[in-house]
Amino acid sequence: MIEMSGEYNWWIVLLSVVIAVFASYSALDLAGRVSYSKGIRKWVWVIGGAGAMGIGIWSMHFIGMLAFSMSMPMTYDVPLVALSICASFIGSFIALVAVGGKELTIKRLGVGTVFMSGAIIAMHYIGMEAMENVTIVYNPWLLILSTLIAIGASFTALKLAFTLSRPKKYRHLILLKLGSASIMGIAIAGMHYVGLEAATFYMAMAHHQPLLEGLDTSALSIAIAVGTLCVQTILIFGVVTERKLIKQSIEMKGNDYRLRSLLTYSIDAILTLTVDGKIRSLNPAGEKLFRVKKDELSHVNPMDFFEIEELERVSHYFLSVHETRQAVSFNTKVFTFDGEVNDLNVTFVPIYLNDRLDRIYAITKDITKQRKAEQKTHQMAYFDALTSLPNRRSFVEYLENCLRKVDGPADLAVMMLDLDRFKVINDALGHNAGDLFLCAVSERLQKCVDPYGFLARLGGDEFVIVLDGFKHIYPDELANQIIEAFEKPFQVSSHELSTSASIGIAASPGDGTNVESLMKHADIAMYSAKGRNRKKYQFYSTSMGQKSELRLIEESSLRTGLINKEFILHYQPQVKCTDGSLSGVEALVRWKSGNGELRFPGEFISLAEETGLIVELGRQVLDMACEQAKKWCESGYPLRVSVNLSAKQFQSDELITTIKETLHKYSLDPALLELEVTESMTMENSTRSSWMITSLRDLGVSISIDDFGTGHSSLSYLKDFSINQVKIDKSFIDELTQNVKSDQITSAIIAMSKQLKLHVIAEGVETIEQADFLSAKGCDSIQGYYYSKPVPPQLIEDTYLNLAPSPA
Repeated sequence: MIEMSGEYNWWIVLLSVVIAVFASYSALDLAGRVSYSKGIRKWVWVIGGAGAMGIGIWSMHFIGMLAFSMSMPMTYDVPLVALSICASFIGSFIALVAVGGKELTIKRLGVGTVFMSGAIIAMHYIGMEAMENVTIVYNPWLLILSTLIAIGASFTALKLAFTLSRPKKYRHLILLKLGSASIMGIAIAGMHYVGLEAATFYMAMAHHQPLLEGLDTSALSIAIAVGTLCVQTILIFGVVTERKLIKQSIEMKGNDYRLRSLLTYSIDAILTLTVDGKIRSLNPAGEKLFRVKKDELSHVNPMDFFEIEELERVSHYFLSVHETRQAVSFNTKVFTFDGEVNDLNVTFVPIYLNDRLDRIYAITKDITKQRKAEQKTHQMAYFDALTSLPNRRSFVEYLENCLRKVDGPADLAVMMLDLDRFKVINDALGHNAGDLFLCAVSERLQKCVDPYGFLARLGGDEFVIVLDGFKHIYPDELANQIIEAFEKPFQVSSHELSTSASIGIAASPGDGTNVESLMKHADIAMYSAKGRNRKKYQFYSTSMGQKSELRLIEESSLRTGLINKEFILHYQPQVKCTDGSLSGVEALVRWKSGNGELRFPGEFISLAEETGLIVELGRQVLDMACEQAKKWCESGYPLRVSVNLSAKQFQSDELITTIKETLHKYSLDPALLELEVTESMTMENSTRSSWMITSLRDLGVSISIDDFGTGHSSLSYLKDFSINQVKIDKSFIDELTQNVKSDQITSAIIAMSKQLKLHVIAEGVETIEQADFLSAKGCDSIQGYYYSKPVPPQLIEDTYLNLAPSPA
């Protein structure tokens, strides 16, 4: 035998490597399809992958053989060539089946590696044996190396194919596949050329003419390569196309699943309607909402859910979807099959296929609870919680709307109404009874007002009426009806309660053209009506407004005076009947305003009481009186000072604390302070009044009953209250020596007080006859113009105390 030598065509070698890489890529991609395909599609991809791998490996081997040219042309045994192709296909087929499961176990990977590497090795060495007219002797070490390369390449290729086919998001997946294919292709090519290097070729002594004589091996290599690439390309194109189809199928299935999940788990009822409005299907929320099952849909008529008027409105919206091709949303009411009424928000959504309306979805949200909550919120915002009448906010909005459309000189009137004696009823019977009383009043007012106007409760015992137009009744006529209706007592629990109403009336536009002015003027008129005994309603007039404005100015001045401490005290002497000496003085307040004018109590006390400023005024008077008493005491003349308490002061919880702090402030002996209270201010709550007087006495101050004899409980005072002094009212003193009854009453008061060991003082004494009478009857002290008018403290000192002036 003659040893043959040969050389490589490196361009064809490079072409064989490219074929191996390309075949590896297509085989890996197809192997990936096998791992998650099912049924017939799995076997299609197994066969395709095995074919791609077998043809690719064989093509690479054949082109590699053509790249090695020897001194004589080569011929091949066709059956052995076919056998090599079958070996590569069968080995690849079994390997792909082995790794084509959901999990790649070591056993499956081992089986796949054995058959894949076996396919590569069998294909190569069977193909080598197909060479005719040559004898091949192999280097065992290189033969083993080529075998190991085939096994390593197969193991790596199958492992990567399985890993990269899993549904994980690898970055640069294509680059990973190309890298894997390159490794596998280079390994297969390496195995081929290592195996080729392991072979030594010997030419047989006798041989025949080769079958391929005269053919260009380069052209044949290119033709085989192009054919192989075309086959591989077709397979890859099929993979890519199938992948897109599968992706689209998965997306469609996913969208279908999402849609079904949306319909199934949506908390809103979703109805599928045909284009003519019949119910095609509904989701579980729809079954629950409409109380109907899917198998009952064929018997359900959508019209059964609506009343006739509501059905017409819903039909209008349904038709508008056809016309506008747009979704529409609206609120409606439906009746379920069990008769329940629900508020719904419905959205009709048109669904088009091929530009034709296919169906309409009715997405329905149950807003019953929301509507009830809105109604409750509206009720709380616009209606009075106690009487359910419209409240102030509702009244203001109603009046504003009325004023926008007022036409004519007197088309609208606001009537402000206030109950008389409500505070007395509320305090006497408690707030619960007061609330029931207000509800009864509201019902009676509604009967009077409802046919003609709008009634609202502003708060407390204040109500307001709006008459929008006087076609049926005039304000004064309605006021008379209300006053007449209130003449009948109200039955509240076991009590029969009587009250009257004071009504103020302001008409637009004469008395105002906006809410604020009309309310203000009606309020002024109402307070004016309170002073009337008959026909307790009053129309607003300009003079009332001026009077009210003057009152506001006066109130502001009074507040300023208290802040600036413009008030001073004058003192009226109280003289002993026995010797004409001074027994004490009464402190009387004067207002010395900024312009120097001196104003007397009759000009501001009532205003101070109405505004509540009387409490602060009383505190300042008490402070000034104690300060002056302390000065006289320090000068050697401990003189008792008498101070009048107002009703609000006496009812205040802070009175005891205020007196205690004031006495402590000046370190004044409590015996030098006398407090005067009237019968009327203490009779509202006699128990509390008794406690208050006792507490004041415990401080050490004296208590005097002013205007004694004019109240209805004079004798009970002497019995129940711990007092020191009785002051006979001026009304009795004025008629002394002229009216026998006044003489007798005055004498009786003095005699009774003496028996009870009370000090008696008479106020308003102006004549000597009055003074002599009182002295003769045993009166202790006298106070009045007969001795002195109220004078500044300096005159008291100069006239009665004979205090020497301070050295300069």
